[in-house]
Formats: sequence, structure tokens, C-alpha cells
Amino acid sequence: MISGHRGAAALAPENTLASVRKAAESGVSWIEVDTQLSLDGVPIVFHDETLNRCSNGRGKVADHTVAQLKTLDAGQWFSPAFKGETIPTLVELLDTCLALDLSLNLELKIHHRHQIEPLVKAVVTLIQQKAFPVDKLIFSSFEKEALEHCQALWPEVRRGFICEVWNGYSLDSLKSLDLYSIHIDHHILTPTIADSIKAAGLVLKIWTLNTPSKADRFFKMGVDNIITDKPDQFQVC
Repeated sequence: MISGHRGAAALAPENTLASVRKAAESGVSWIEVDTQLSLDGVPIVFHDETLNRCSNGRGKVADHTVAQLKTLDAGQWFSPAFKGETIPTLVELLDTCLALDLSLNLELKIHHRHQIEPLVKAVVTLIQQKAFPVDKLIFSSFEKEALEHCQALWPEVRRGFICEVWNGYSLDSLKSLDLYSIHIDHHILTPTIADSIKAAGLVLKIWTLNTPSKADRFFKMGVDNIITDKPDQFQVC
């Protein structure tokens, strides 16, 4: 019922292997991380469009080759204890998940629409080559088009639509995606919205809730999974 957000983003630098290990240590079986492409088309694990916040690099991720990205420090910004932590490739992330028996909610991070098709193709090809178990995988995205490509290339993998605004979204408009889940900002979730999602037969996930005392209220609404930066705190409540 709990997923670690970007690994365990409150415990280690987000979207790093250290963060994934911290999530596993907390006892969760699911993590959520972000993937996008390097300049040379390699899927890497990183959230932002630019390197500035979560590494000692500067500029756009998409303007750097994977070799250049691997030279950067992605840990010291969080704490000196994580100095030398690198930006993982998706291959490294998948290997770590397999070793730790973690299931993966993989967000396809789209910063520009022209990135959608190349990213989905590269990610699907790589994960199929790794033979990562389908029952331990969800593709998620804010972009319907990305999920449409996932559906076309690998329909067996579950798909989740992420949203931070509900007004204007229609569950009817999402039917063609044959979704497994809706991943909604917990700040906007109401009992009415929750009821409509559950009535449609969809799994309901919320992000990013970091206050364990609020968990029961959301579970009573029908929430199936809480994505949190602090999985260690939710595991003991």
C-alpha cells in the first residue's frame, strides 16, 4: 500500500541507487522513479529537465551523453554522505530492483512532446531485453500519448495516468488507454473524485503524501497506494 517516491527521496538523493536501496530497507515492495533519454538515446533515471538541482552539472539532461552524465555527482547536493553517487542508467536501476525484489512504477518523464516516441521505444526495448517481470512493472505518465505508445508496443504492461488537475479530465476520455490506475496529487483528491475513479474499476494511487497521520483518511476514500518520500515512516504506522 506504500511506494517509495523517487526511491526514498527524504532519505537519500532522489532517483539514485542509494535512494532505491533506502526504500528497500524501509520495507516497501514498490518504488516510483523517473526516466528520460540522454543525448545519445540511453534511458537514464532523472526527474528534472535540467541537471542544476540534483547534480553538480548544469544545463539540460537531453544535451548530455550518458558518458557525460555518468561523470557527474548526483549525491552531494543532498548530503556529503552521498558524495560520488551517480545518475543511474535504467539498466542499473532494473538490475538493482531485481536484486532487491522491488516492483517498479516507472514514470516516463516527458519535457517536450518530440521526446515521447523515442523514449517509449527505447524504454520498452531495454526492459524487454532485461526480461523484467511484467507483473512487477507499471508505466506511468502525465502524457496520454506516451501511454498510447506503451499500449501499442507492450499492451501487457499496466499503465497509470498521472494528474495534478482533475477539472477538465474525463474518465471517458481515458477509456481507450485501458488503464490500470490513476495517480493523482493528494492535494486535489476528494471523496467524489475517488468514488468516480474506483467506480471505473481503476486502482487509485496518490502522490506525494509525507504525513503518515493523514494516511487513514485517504485509505478510507479508497486509495490503494500512497507514494511517499518517507516510506520508512509509513511502514511503522
